[in-house]
Amino acid sequence: MATFKAAIFKDRQRADKTWNVLIRFTHNRQVRYLSTTMYVTKKDLTSGFKIKNQLIIDRCEDLIREYRKRINGLFLEINPMDIDEVMEFLKRPKSEAGGIDFTGFARKWILQHQSLKGWRNYQAAVNSFCMFFGREHILCSEVTVKKMKEYEEWLADKPRARSLYTSAIMKLFNEARDYYNDEDNDIIRIRQSLHKYKPKQQNVAEKRALTTEQIRAIFALPYSGVLVKGKQCRRDLALDCFKLSFCLLGMNSSDLYNAEEYDGEYITYLRTKTKDRRNDKAKMVVRVHPFIKDLVEKYRGKERVFNFSERFSSMADLNRSINIGLKEIGEELGIEKLQFYSARHSMATIAANEAGIDRWTVNLMLNHTDQSMRVTEMYIKRDFTPINEANNKLLEYIFNEYLDE
Repeated sequence: MATFKAAIFKDRQRADKTWNVLIRFTHNRQVRYLSTTMYVTKKDLTSGFKIKNQLIIDRCEDLIREYRKRINGLFLEINPMDIDEVMEFLKRPKSEAGGIDFTGFARKWILQHQSLKGWRNYQAAVNSFCMFFGREHILCSEVTVKKMKEYEEWLADKPRARSLYTSAIMKLFNEARDYYNDEDNDIIRIRQSLHKYKPKQQNVAEKRALTTEQIRAIFALPYSGVLVKGKQCRRDLALDCFKLSFCLLGMNSSDLYNAEEYDGEYITYLRTKTKDRRNDKAKMVVRVHPFIKDLVEKYRGKERVFNFSERFSSMADLNRSINIGLKEIGEELGIEKLQFYSARHSMATIAANEAGIDRWTVNLMLNHTDQSMRVTEMYIKRDFTPINEANNKLLEYIFNEYLDE
């Protein structure tokens, strides 16, 4: 157990007849001393060399209270830090480079960005990172390339987390560097970087992409007709949303919720996930194929394209309902862990592997950007005709028998 206590060394009297007040730190039966800026004279001490000056006692208690506060997050009861490691931590001023509380910054950043769709993933990543360290308090100086690789190995049996969490931690660390460093004024408080670290990328397509037969089976499912409080049940809602996503070039739930422009033939929207990271605002123009038009009209909204924002208070609520409904559909069809993103992954996989659509066009259908073409794309006005023609080709390949009716 770590303890602190004010102490005076009787044999260390200074030339000016004063003694420096020290803080005795004990941890795992080992002792170290922390110097202070306080000095006492003989009149401040008892005959047994105990401090009797109440002002000095109060200042010592304040300092000890601060030391205890700083080590609380280290969880020394379970974290195998030796006394010298703890001493180094205690001696390091918070204002020095490397002494910045990464965990504290990360949690504050997450609270300020709860409007982001994946903010809970950042929260889970920080919790996982703390479990890896065995303590709540982590300094920015401890977030290194070597440590990230060790963390990655620690997550080896969780491939999705290994990709998602490491990427989240790297993002939060880079946000901390941007916040605390000011290169223009030569203020560098976080010196190391993670530019040499590349998070593992999970091949999510193998898990999420469905076969053509499975897609056809989902589209052939009848409605249950069950109403909950006068509204369509989650199972039937999820079925419709899955169909909409697949037929609208993998449109995800946040865009189904937020899309505002529809002229009766084309839905135009800015992809929520990436609009703030791209110069073109991730604009997408999708032609509503006649095959799906009745379903689009079924969910027409008053102010937005779809009425999901009228039924659900947030996109997260819509997404939650869809995934609950898809779980039921997956059980009906024997599709393990059916996810809403399977519509998007399946659309892309079947288009590339079966429908004869080239991967460059599939990349555009997904509204992704090609890093090597980024500068060139700034000079070329986007034409959405090829991807909508490709979507027609895909739907005709899969639903040919329905389209001929």
